[in-house]
Amino acid sequence: MVLPLLVVVYLAFFLDGRPSPYWFSLIFSDPFYLPFSVRATASFPYVEFDWRVAGQILQWAGDTVYIRGLDFGVILNSLLVALFTTILSTIVGVAFAFIMARYSFPGKDILRPLLLVPLLSTPFVGAIGILRMIGRAGSLNNLFYETLGILPFRIVLDGLTAVVFVQFLHFYSLVYLTTYSSLVNVDPSLEEQAENMGATGFRLLRTVTFPLALPGIEAGAILTFILSIEDLGTPIVFQHSLARKTLVYQIFSRVFSPTGQLDPLAPALSVILLIVALVGFLAIRRYVSLRSYAMISKGGVWQPRLRKAGPLKCLIISLFSIIVLSLSLIPHVGVLLLSFAQTWPDTILPTQFTLENYAALIQNPAISRSIGNSLLYSGIAVIVIAVLGTSAAYVIARRNLPGMESLDSLITMPIAIPGIVLAIGYFTLFLGTPLSPIVNPVPLLIVSYTIRKFPFTVRAAYAGLQQTHVNLEEVSWNLGASRTTTFRKITMPLIAVSIMAGSMLSFVYAMSEVSTSIVLGGVNPTYAPVTWKIMDVLFQVGAGPFQAAVLGMLLMLTQIVIMTTVSLILKQRTATLAGI
Repeated sequence: MVLPLLVVVYLAFFLDGRPSPYWFSLIFSDPFYLPFSVRATASFPYVEFDWRVAGQILQWAGDTVYIRGLDFGVILNSLLVALFTTILSTIVGVAFAFIMARYSFPGKDILRPLLLVPLLSTPFVGAIGILRMIGRAGSLNNLFYETLGILPFRIVLDGLTAVVFVQFLHFYSLVYLTTYSSLVNVDPSLEEQAENMGATGFRLLRTVTFPLALPGIEAGAILTFILSIEDLGTPIVFQHSLARKTLVYQIFSRVFSPTGQLDPLAPALSVILLIVALVGFLAIRRYVSLRSYAMISKGGVWQPRLRKAGPLKCLIISLFSIIVLSLSLIPHVGVLLLSFAQTWPDTILPTQFTLENYAALIQNPAISRSIGNSLLYSGIAVIVIAVLGTSAAYVIARRNLPGMESLDSLITMPIAIPGIVLAIGYFTLFLGTPLSPIVNPVPLLIVSYTIRKFPFTVRAAYAGLQQTHVNLEEVSWNLGASRTTTFRKITMPLIAVSIMAGSMLSFVYAMSEVSTSIVLGGVNPTYAPVTWKIMDVLFQVGAGPFQAAVLGMLLMLTQIVIMTTVSLILKQRTATLAGI
């Protein structure tokens, strides 16, 4: 992790072998990257800021209203997109987690798996599905404006607003997953004691329930912020709009420059992206680390506090679920229809359906090879991740050694490292060596998947350890059990679900990894993973989007099989974590 980052930093801060702020001075003096310029004056105030915010949130064009958002420059655009995505995802994810953990209502068993469907969203193709469904001539506008006449005008999400919308529909399930895990692990007796002392309703949630569940909430918020700010697939699909003015897209466009060489501005932009991600990550972690969340009664067995929802609450839950799920299933419906479409003009549904898209890709050996590559790379990475993640979580949660706080930050830091930054560092560091990605990118892809995805398991296992009091292990030691026996018979059973959930997330996200797969795997298509192949097929003239949708469906089916297999192995324990 450290070496490729040092390479990127060196390229950003050095010019002709000497330290120089040249590249950063170019960036911070250009209104393309920041919405203001600074100039000195002879009178007070001695420094003036010239703001140059452009664009409109709403823009009318005939019978269509475009919701685009303002242009604050590349750097602030990226921050605002990640911030709004995190806020929306956290609100919806926590709401669903609370509903599923605290209420019993008709249709709950149907809602459980549906809440995890957004995790199956595939890069590029999910955004293409949404674009096909909500575009100006998309299915929804044709249905509600042209056919039914319900809408008084066409509504089009574009630019940064579209990026936030696509990311929110994908990431709220991640917040739901981590928050639900924490809520079901809250000891009911603690809430009952608070109620006996007069805390009810919102006060009980604010003072007892949510503080105890905060490890899961903050884990979901951290993951959402980082994954949002480094998301490359969505800006690539919406690159015709303001979405191209984001940090990750600007870095990507400079990695693949017309000359085929790395643009000197790319490392400097990468350092800025890295700093933004790390600051957000460390700020949230700092707040949570100031509080204590362990429950000494964790060793007991209990059922979560479930209330039977009345008619009014059932109605509210139903409306909320229908609205959110209808929106979140849009990309999947769009991808499904695209995969079977032969032609799809400006109509509600495709005018012709065919199986030729599936046949063409199944008969293509490059497609099956890319899928096999991703399964192999992700599988090897997850084996390493399970060992490293569990070990790291146990050390930082249970060992009081000098420098442990710094070690904690270092171990969990990969979650805040944007993949494209790491990929640029690996590419530059090993170019011209036997490990060059041009020769064989497999070792670097596996290492990059392992480094970037193992924090999922670390955070999940650490959240479980935070809620498992160390006194339970001390009792085992006092009874004569060794540390190894205690870990195997006491600790592991209590956090096994969290470890499996983290490993499952690690595998799913390794399979759908975009930035490192494109930069490292794309230079040698023989070893390229499936996400690079999706992008390669997507922009081909003719049936490209339709065949890319087929690849997206195959990737989603692979993820479904993996998640279903895990749920069958864990049986009832998985239901405790994620409601599968």
